[in-house]
Amino acid sequence: MESVHAHWAGAFDVVQDVEGWQEFRRLDTELLMPPFTDGLADMAQMTAGIRATWTASSGRLTLKAEGTADCSPIDVLVDGQLAHRIPAAGRLSHTLELGTLPAGAKVQLWLPQFGRVRVLDASLQGEDVQSVQEPGKRWLAYGSSITHCREAAGPSETWPALVARKLGWELQSLGFAGECQLDPAAARTIQRLPADVISLCLGINSYNAAAFSLRSYASQVLGFISNILTAHPDVPLVVITPVLSLPREATPNAVGATLADYREATAGVVAYLQRRSGEARIHLVDGGAVLTEAEALAHMPDTLHPDNAGYRLMAERLGPRLAAAAANGPKD
Repeated sequence: MESVHAHWAGAFDVVQDVEGWQEFRRLDTELLMPPFTDGLADMAQMTAGIRATWTASSGRLTLKAEGTADCSPIDVLVDGQLAHRIPAAGRLSHTLELGTLPAGAKVQLWLPQFGRVRVLDASLQGEDVQSVQEPGKRWLAYGSSITHCREAAGPSETWPALVARKLGWELQSLGFAGECQLDPAAARTIQRLPADVISLCLGINSYNAAAFSLRSYASQVLGFISNILTAHPDVPLVVITPVLSLPREATPNAVGATLADYREATAGVVAYLQRRSGEARIHLVDGGAVLTEAEALAHMPDTLHPDNAGYRLMAERLGPRLAAAAANGPKD
């Protein structure tokens, strides 16, 4: 009976202290500047999209960890099906008997998408146990809370996780709730990570925080995307404008711009880049059309964040668009 420790995917960096506790970072911290970027740094220490994968023909999963009070749960999947969902708040120590499995069964452990967790032990013991790396396309998914997906029932049910599992892609989640502000630290991280497809869901945090006027927003988006394109000259890039948020569509923020204005500005930058470069690898998705008005009313209880069913709808609609872009299909 072999025991194999977790090999984590989806983290920019894993830091281990002298006692063996592992903590996680989703950003290159070189361009974080305390105290101004403390909110972003906090979100970057959350484990959205971070997971370990094994194959085995039988298994006993050992998990020792500690999570903050606001932690989402931990998910354990066997051949893509949810086998266990474990509350992650507080100190936890679990031994999960997975029993006899089909030969070469895939076992995945997904850490919480929201809240901070540190791990002392995550290991699988059983017959024919191997730690494996996902073989699919490497997908970098940057965005706001609507990419971070705190409201999803568990980490395997965020819309990026659902899309990645459906397409067999290797997800790197760069969703930062409230902190998708085109930061240099985010751009640097995307530039440094290997990628086969990149998605950027832009605009909602800039509207909510009134961080940029439309003039400065468009310029920031242009620079952010241009730097990424330079670093990844052969990688398809998908820009998703803000999803529908009915009270914000026509309501000016503190700099006098509506959410519809930010959506239009984002689309305008993409159109400019498409004309300038003539590249079929730059794609635009109208986020305002991902959910209908009726679906937004039904599945956004706070008028901003989709519920679990809403994230499933997003995955169903966005997955095929991302797959087409990754295959370098025609841009819109």
